[in-house]
Amino acid sequence: MGKEKKTKRKSEKVLRFFIIITVASAILLSALMSYQSRQYLIYSENLDQVAVTVDDIQDLTLEDLAFYVIYEENAIEQKALIYDSENSMSFWNIHTNKVFVKVEAQKTAMNMAVHDYLFYDEALKCGLVLSEEEKELLENRRTDFWEDLYDVQKENLPVSYETLNDSMRKIALAEKYQLKLAEENGTTYAAYAYDGYDYKQWLNEHDISVKVNKKVWNRINFGNITLVHKKQVTIDGEE
Repeated sequence: MGKEKKTKRKSEKVLRFFIIITVASAILLSALMSYQSRQYLIYSENLDQVAVTVDDIQDLTLEDLAFYVIYEENAIEQKALIYDSENSMSFWNIHTNKVFVKVEAQKTAMNMAVHDYLFYDEALKCGLVLSEEEKELLENRRTDFWEDLYDVQKENLPVSYETLNDSMRKIALAEKYQLKLAEENGTTYAAYAYDGYDYKQWLNEHDISVKVNKKVWNRINFGNITLVHKKQVTIDGEE
């Protein structure tokens, strides 16, 4: 009987040991996953990551959104340098309508990308093509885009020139459909912009769903993808 009790106690100790190890491992794994989920992604190394799913069908990746990220970073940086030429990041950190400029800019980039994807798709369905005059305008806009970029942005492009030029081609077709839609409905071109009232109504009428993949999109260090700032902003918006 004494031998059986010793064996039982030994088994219980072994079981408790394994339970402790299992619980500790689970805690460590959870902490590691939580830490990793708060670390910024290197944009150029995660181009195939899905940033948003449109209408439960089409996945748009970080590569698909690259143009909008670069464009919006450039647009905000121009304002930021006027605000503070020595520390432009201070502008990115400003609260506007209770939201960081950085966060609002990232949201804008996403909204523009979704808008243009949807209207580009509609343009293809309608068989729209660019006229020779529109192709010339596109080339001019491409030239303006490249000339407006800061040198540091050109050095830190996460995608190729060809990818960005093709994005601008798609945008030109999306805008042509936007104009077509506005004319057909007797309203303004701006009303069907990414932040326009009629565009939002159009989304509702077509029952289009937009699901942002926050596990990817929230880990983008917006404002520091093609730009370099001495002061950074964390995912939570705090320095």
